[in-house]
Amino acid sequence: MTWMRSRRTYLVFGCLAILAILALWWIRRSPAVSTATQQSIVTVGTSTLSQSVSASGTINPKVQSAVRFTSPGAVTAVNVKVGDAVVAGQPLATIDPTDLQNALDLAQANANSAAASLSSAKASGTATATTLAAANSQVAAANARLATARTALASATLTSPIDGTVAAVNVTVGDQVSGGGTTSGSGSSGNSGNSGNAAGGGAAGGNAATASNAQVVVISTGAWTVATSVSSADLASIKPGLQAQITPTGARQPVFGTVSTVGVIATTSNGVASFPVTIAVTGSPPGLYAGATATVAIIVREVTDALTVPTGAIRTAAGQTTVVKVVDGQQVVVPVQLGMVQGALTQVTAGVAEGDQVVVESATGFGTGGGSGSTGTRTRGTGSGAGQGSGVPGGGAPAGAPGGGQ
Repeated sequence: MTWMRSRRTYLVFGCLAILAILALWWIRRSPAVSTATQQSIVTVGTSTLSQSVSASGTINPKVQSAVRFTSPGAVTAVNVKVGDAVVAGQPLATIDPTDLQNALDLAQANANSAAASLSSAKASGTATATTLAAANSQVAAANARLATARTALASATLTSPIDGTVAAVNVTVGDQVSGGGTTSGSGSSGNSGNSGNAAGGGAAGGNAATASNAQVVVISTGAWTVATSVSSADLASIKPGLQAQITPTGARQPVFGTVSTVGVIATTSNGVASFPVTIAVTGSPPGLYAGATATVAIIVREVTDALTVPTGAIRTAAGQTTVVKVVDGQQVVVPVQLGMVQGALTQVTAGVAEGDQVVVESATGFGTGGGSGSTGTRTRGTGSGAGQGSGVPGGGAPAGAPGGGQ
């Protein structure tokens, strides 16, 4: 029995020894990680820093005219298709004018008869003032009906209110239209769009046409807006006139615009309130399409010629913010006051001057040992001016670029 216990003891110690040997082998085989600190020296320079509010939006034509026939009739011609370029006053579609011409002929006859009656009353010399007044009223009423009939006949041809591109055609030859529509426009040229349709013969009255019930929709392709929205937290910082950077989905280069309107009534989705914002795109940049999506950065704050250092040069200890400045080859810790922060750059409002050199530290890890080592560098900042040593020379953010926030 004693022999058995001794044998088990030897086995336990033997297993422990084997485990210790395996652990030592694994430790020796695994790479040892060492962390060192690299220092780079960068020159304090000036940059333009900006802070922005980001959102997503939809690109819309600045002017959109939805038109429909104002008189009833059967469609006899459709002169355009989607994608066609048109000019103001160009015919888009036509209805059968027979009934409208008959109505005009009758109105003309009635107007002629009223005018003849008035002339006869005047020539008789016996007409009273009351009789002449009644005759004059009949002439005025007949002439008003005649003008309406002329307008109705002119409206047998639907014309484009604006120069632009046909975006929708919702009528075909043989359709029977009920009439009663008017033109609707959006954007700064909306009123001129209405006038254009009236000149083409659209009768007043009826409900305004919309893109959903229009027979033809024409949009401008040389002027655009972007419809977006911001949260209630950002609303106070959004004002008309602010610059915006717009990047259409799939595009590499942004276009620019200006905030034109800021809504004051929120819409709520999933319990989150947002306020509509409209941005007018500057100029007529190519590559914009109605209904396309875009990301928007509204510049709410911008500091030009800001004195900046790499954010990695900033140190905070015991409630004091400092940088390490190189003076006559010696490293001197100096307190600084900070302003705006944008990503890798931080504005310094006091403590250093342009041309000063400051130290930026980066932590470097590297592996050693029997295994395969790996090397990686984590850079805490980039220079805002010309770099020395292993520092990376940097550059300030371009004017109008979206900021990284504070």
